[in-house]
Amino acid sequence: MPTIRLFSALLVLGLLAGGEAAAQSRSDTLIVVVESGPNSMDIHGVGTNRPAYQASWNIYDRLMTFGVKTLPDGSKMYDYTSLKPELAESWQMAPDGMSVTFKLKKDARFHDGTPVTAKDVKWSFDRAVTVGGFPTFQMKAGSLEKPEQFEVVDDYTFRVKFLRKDKLTMPDLAVPVPVIINSELARNTPRPRTPGPWSGSSQTWRPAEPTSSSRGSPAWRRSTSATTSGRAGRCRRSGA
Repeated sequence: MPTIRLFSALLVLGLLAGGEAAAQSRSDTLIVVVESGPNSMDIHGVGTNRPAYQASWNIYDRLMTFGVKTLPDGSKMYDYTSLKPELAESWQMAPDGMSVTFKLKKDARFHDGTPVTAKDVKWSFDRAVTVGGFPTFQMKAGSLEKPEQFEVVDDYTFRVKFLRKDKLTMPDLAVPVPVIINSELARNTPRPRTPGPWSGSSQTWRPAEPTSSSRGSPAWRRSTSATTSGRAGRCRRSGA
């Protein structure tokens, strides 16, 4: 089945690119040697290359992430059969199995100190399912297809309504595509190319290049401590 093969391929990409599972300690500097670097920091951008997915795995947060398992040789890798909280502190499936409700961590902050709220989650998911290209196709692999599926219950409660029962829906929320973006910041970030159909946040949106004063800040550096700063540099807990 094509969507399953695609989903599996992205999982493998995430496992190969993640790096955090094997990290032993926090470091302020990460050096990665690759043939070509990321062509975008916007994972939803059409034409984003494979190194950009590697970068996204390390600099953005999702509602959930995969657990980690130890292989027979002692090395570690992500366990795609195990889902762990990231920006969501918990989730509850509806009795009829047709929706899931997430409770967000109230101490999560974007790099500029803005709280991470359910409206940011909905904006990010709406964008992923409508921007086109691979991001929309990947979301569809888990039956995540329409903005109407995503509901802001309150500032820290977010609901995903299912179009159908699909065993890939929950794992699909932990792959690199459904990242949570600071919606207000993205709307106001200048874009170097002509805007698309999204006002202030089209598929051409990219984070502004960091200035000398912001380089090395949590927004632009990889964190290997999930308990203190989230994965993302994009989101971090207060007091980190």
